[in-house]
Amino acid sequence: MRAVTILLLLVSIATVWSAAFEDREKYVAIERRGGLAAFDAEISARQRPVALESQDRAVERLERRGGIAALNAAVSAGELALKIQDRAVEVFNALDGAKALHERTRSLELVVANGSPHTLKFAGEYFDSGTWYSQPAILIQPDDATVATVANRQGSWFTGVTGGMSWEIVGTGMYLTIGFTNPYAGSFKTWIGVLDRASPKYGYDHAQDEYVKLVTSNGFNLIARLEDSNIADRRMVFAISNDE
Repeated sequence: MRAVTILLLLVSIATVWSAAFEDREKYVAIERRGGLAAFDAEISARQRPVALESQDRAVERLERRGGIAALNAAVSAGELALKIQDRAVEVFNALDGAKALHERTRSLELVVANGSPHTLKFAGEYFDSGTWYSQPAILIQPDDATVATVANRQGSWFTGVTGGMSWEIVGTGMYLTIGFTNPYAGSFKTWIGVLDRASPKYGYDHAQDEYVKLVTSNGFNLIARLEDSNIADRRMVFAISNDE
């Protein structure tokens, strides 16, 4: 009987110590949380200017997207869209319906639309494969466009058409540069940017995927996108406007 009493007493003491230890752990945890909360508040205060700066950049990006959206609308259904249509018809008629172009293994209709206040002056081309079928205009006036066609070389086997073009943005010292690919094996790719030099090969080297590209570069809004074409495998539209 005495042994049972002692055993019960020991169990009771152990329970009390266990509860006390658990309370102590909770108290320490609360203290730690308080310290962490204070530390977190200090870090948040330090990071607040950075967060505000990031927010300002986000607003700026949205404003730029507004400019790009306006350019995209102009290319889709505005004045530039009408100019593109006019130039495409001219090329279609000049190529007598482009029947021979369709017979090439790989072909592209390349549109450059100028929504900027600057004249664009052709500054060079680069072909990794293929060649011109019909060349672009030397000058693209503001709110106008040019249409060129490219294809694999006549008589070539298992080749496509890939390359790039540069246009001087007259009066700025900058160059609109594009890249395009329609290889024999592989996918359509585009690139568009504004560089401080004429480098059509750069456009070709950086061409990637066929998705729509909406970007700003050196103070200009830029678009590169693929569309269906009546005279070639696909139409690639490259457009530029001032980033205002």
